[in-house]
Amino acid sequence: MADELKILVDAPLVVDPDADEELGDGGGAIADEDLNGSRLLLAKRAVMPIVIDGKAGGLVELSCTFQPAYGTRFTWARLTILLQTPEGIQIVDLAPRQIEDERPVKITVDGKGSLGLTHGPAEAGAERSMTKEYEVYHCAVQGSGIGTAKARWDFRESAHRQDGLGAEQALVMTLPVTGKVSGLLLLNARLARSGSGGVIDAVKDLILGDRKRDYSFSLEIPKK
Repeated sequence: MADELKILVDAPLVVDPDADEELGDGGGAIADEDLNGSRLLLAKRAVMPIVIDGKAGGLVELSCTFQPAYGTRFTWARLTILLQTPEGIQIVDLAPRQIEDERPVKITVDGKGSLGLTHGPAEAGAERSMTKEYEVYHCAVQGSGIGTAKARWDFRESAHRQDGLGAEQALVMTLPVTGKVSGLLLLNARLARSGSGGVIDAVKDLILGDRKRDYSFSLEIPKK
């Protein structure tokens, strides 16, 4: 699945004006200037044509990176992708749908466009293809949206490690179309700062920057 990496969204995160007041166990606060550096980076890793039930379709692999401000971490995030064109587009399958640990997983796709995750060791020099692709998810991930135009992934940090959402997360969708696909991206995220003894003393809910709740994006699925 080698392809040119293309940035789809690179945007700052700001305080959600509709969220509840800032809360924390220690009564601390996160000043607005301390949020600087909190960003979302969504990039296209690869887009490739595939055959789904004998018809032309496409596989889209995205890379999602949550970048917290210095001294903070993300404890939770919800990324939503709303596909708008072509009209009537529906997601055949998406991955991951359920990840609870850090064991490497292999992503596979079959002739019906269905995606699968199987556990296995991360092989050195593994070929980048949809039948031999190993990913490690640093946090718990839950995805939904099959059969609709809306893909949603929830990310949650480990309650034991309490070390945030980790770095790059791979997200994959299969679509029953080729050509230009466009949509909107929405994000809600929770930023935390730890005080003495590692206890969280402040939390803020964030959205994509400049009070703009969604960002548009587009990509092209080749016909062959």
